Amino acid sequence: MKLLRVVMLGCLIASANAHAADLAGITVNGEVAFDYNFLSTKDNGIPNTGAATNETYRLNSAQILLKKETDQINFLARLAYVPTAVVTTTTPAEGKTTYNLGTLDQIEAYYKVTSQFHIGFGRFLTTMGYESLLKSENSTYNNTIAYQSIVPGYGEGLRLRYIAGDWLTATLSTYNQSTYSAWGDDYTPTKTTELSATGVLGNLTWFGGYYLGTDSGATAKVEKSASSVWAAYKFADNFSLAITYDSRTFTPDGEHAHWADSTSAVLSYGLNQHNLALRYEMVRGANELVDPVTFATYGNADKVNSLTVTDKIALTENFKVYAEYRMDQADEDVFADEDGNANSKKDASMITLGAIASF
Repeated sequence: MKLLRVVMLGCLIASANAHAADLAGITVNGEVAFDYNFLSTKDNGIPNTGAATNETYRLNSAQILLKKETDQINFLARLAYVPTAVVTTTTPAEGKTTYNLGTLDQIEAYYKVTSQFHIGFGRFLTTMGYESLLKSENSTYNNTIAYQSIVPGYGEGLRLRYIAGDWLTATLSTYNQSTYSAWGDDYTPTKTTELSATGVLGNLTWFGGYYLGTDSGATAKVEKSASSVWAAYKFADNFSLAITYDSRTFTPDGEHAHWADSTSAVLSYGLNQHNLALRYEMVRGANELVDPVTFATYGNADKVNSLTVTDKIALTENFKVYAEYRMDQADEDVFADEDGNANSKKDASMITLGAIASF
């Protein structure tokens, strides 16, 4: 039985095809990603690029996954390294911590009541979103704006999973704590319910999910919700198309609803050792989003269009290099120019040269 995230992605996202190690029945696999970026904004960062800096080497991320499955249990743990400072209190000087390899980002333990019904507890990664946290499983090197700032992240609680077959896997999750991004933590207690369903029908993989919760911190309560739907179709072994829609709202007590959404499409085509990808994303309500890594925003821009072109080259089964171009265009002057003048341009671009080693 595959993990839900793998079922969701199916065979439609280009995968690393790496052979995992097996230690005493525990399957171990992982990856490390490294890159070098060129920013049109020079010393000014671009929102939702993982804090990429101009002409600087960066160990982007590293992850180790440990999995164990028997007839009675299913266990997953994710150790992660993300070299970013994350604010965890209201006092930045005291509240910033740096992720190091060994941070236990995710731990899920399931008891198999039957072969179809599983009940689990732990720190779950949301079922929502088309992309994977493992860069080696995605067609592009950098994730969409939606996956970084619209799709929810981790939640601590319980999850019930029903597996009818490849055509349907349904989950119902209840969390006491959750965050709106897989990067960074939100320690505000949140009562959250997440319901999703996914399946594979021939060459079509589909998903639908909804998330609803209430922050109950020391200040006013905040109602949160998110939805995610996507469908991906594999036309041939080397050609696929995926269309996604993600949205989020948050409504502070006594205020109006703040809303943002993203619509995107990804074309992926394999040619010999190359995997070419073209991705378009349109974000509305961009001014309601905050970059979870750098806390940068899109200012007063309501709409941002993002175009990404990627060439992933498999040098070996376990080592891939990337050349990627991304261009964001907003409906307001929210990006810096090459001289560092803030709010001077409607567009910004980034070139990424990356490498991923996986096992």
